[in-house]
Amino acid sequence: MATDRERGSGDEPRGRRGDAVDSLFVLGEELRRRNASAVGVDVLYVFTTAFLATLAVRGFWPAVIAALPLATFCYFAWHSTRAFFVANVLAVAISIAVTEAGYMPL
Repeated sequence: MATDRERGSGDEPRGRRGDAVDSLFVLGEELRRRNASAVGVDVLYVFTTAFLATLAVRGFWPAVIAALPLATFCYFAWHSTRAFFVANVLAVAISIAVTEAGYMPL
């Protein structure tokens, strides 16, 4: 018999509900366990990554200036949790798309 931890909110085992639901459940549990300061630092980290990506599409020299910090931030995110790395990659992709579309000035 499965324990409460192995079971989701219903009677089905957690693995049968789908990977997306399980991922959101894990993300919610992780955010619930963390304090507000750690979440704030993570938000600032993602914001800085997005800013560096915006800077990198402005030209050659801004890209050179942003390359090392952006690579370092992505490296640290890679060695953190999968959700944090995905958040950083999404921040980079969205900020580049919005900057190229002309909706977000530097």
